[in-house]
Amino acid sequence: MSIMTQPYADDFYDVPSQKPAVGIALNRVGVHGQRIAVNAADEVFGGVLELLCDARAEVSLASGQRGIHMSRIESAFMNAPTGLSLAAIAAAMAQQIRDEQIQDSARVTLTAIVPIRTYTRVTGLPSPDTVEVSALAVAGPVPVVGQTLTATNITACPCMQGYALSDLVGELGISATTGRQLLNRIPIATHSQKGRVRVGITASRPDQLPGYGFLYRVLSAGTTLTQELLKRPDEYDLVKRSHLRPQFVEDVVRSVAAGLLHGLITRESDLDGVDLDISAESHESIHGHDISAELRIAARTLLDQLPG
Repeated sequence: MSIMTQPYADDFYDVPSQKPAVGIALNRVGVHGQRIAVNAADEVFGGVLELLCDARAEVSLASGQRGIHMSRIESAFMNAPTGLSLAAIAAAMAQQIRDEQIQDSARVTLTAIVPIRTYTRVTGLPSPDTVEVSALAVAGPVPVVGQTLTATNITACPCMQGYALSDLVGELGISATTGRQLLNRIPIATHSQKGRVRVGITASRPDQLPGYGFLYRVLSAGTTLTQELLKRPDEYDLVKRSHLRPQFVEDVVRSVAAGLLHGLITRESDLDGVDLDISAESHESIHGHDISAELRIAARTLLDQLPG
């Protein structure tokens, strides 16, 4: 197909580069709702894995330019590097978009559902589970890179266990002291619920990020994660563990935050400029409402708050 003859100068057709009718700078202009294939590497992926990512790309826009060039964003998506961490890939995309748009900053977010294989604690069977991973990158005067991992968990409410224990003490005719000892040995009745828990970290450089495998282990230690394939002994083990460790969403966030910081310190990570982002939500089983909790804090600030 022949290219149409252009009777006017190039700047006539380059509408995005023209001056706007109202010269106001915009914080962000971009594309979202697009899915792209990305080949990323991580421990939790089992190596390099092709991910189908929900992609969002945004760029700042100067007051003297009418719009951004959408095709240049698509070019950054198509020319993404392969075999790197998802955060490093997002950072490369953001830098290319910033350079080609010739603007102050660009921001890219990539999100994907990733299959992982875990093993049940009692029967040792493989369970086909999934987690949501996300990477954020900002290219600009203050560069930022980040990663988050979200998983499904189960919590048991601490409030009702005291009443159930009182019933048990009365029915069995045991002492209050013996009853309290049972709390650490067998599940005590209370309502439980499914929830979602997310752990994230942002920094100035990709090498400050620990990887999704590390984040998954932090979540596993901080709360009780669900699994898809559970035989009856595994189901009981999951219920037992959640009831022996009853948690509010507040408890989940605090436990995950402390575990994340401890893990970063143990691996001797550079904490300068590192921010932590943890949230949890509970889909309440006996209420019409749901509950959520969130913590966003600099790693060094949290270090000052925690004892020891």
